[in-house]
Amino acid sequence: MISKYSSLLCACLLVIAIFYLPIPYYTFLRIVVTLGATLVIIKSSTTKEYLWIAVFVIIGILFNPFFPIYLYQKMKWIWVDLLVAVLFLIDFYPYKSKEKKVTQNKQTIRQYDRDKIY
Repeated sequence: MISKYSSLLCACLLVIAIFYLPIPYYTFLRIVVTLGATLVIIKSSTTKEYLWIAVFVIIGILFNPFFPIYLYQKMKWIWVDLLVAVLFLIDFYPYKSKEKKVTQNKQTIRQYDRDKIY
């Protein structure tokens, strides 16, 4: 449950990051997005969604605060922020598969009141 709302928080912070803000905000953003990506990775590993794990590992590496990656141009970061915000929103609103749930019919043993003669 907490990873779901952390995805929404990360998406909101990434959309706010489009505007020109002071440098401490972007440091805070790196920390929050890295923690959010880690939570999504943990949640996805329990459900064995390997593609989703790979995507959020890349996001975690891109936004990590310990060894930061600099793109040096705000326009590049705007597109990255929007793309990552959309990915976090996709994680917040999970895709519901349209597969029909197959229900197994239980075979019941018929009980007769009288003896059955073949």
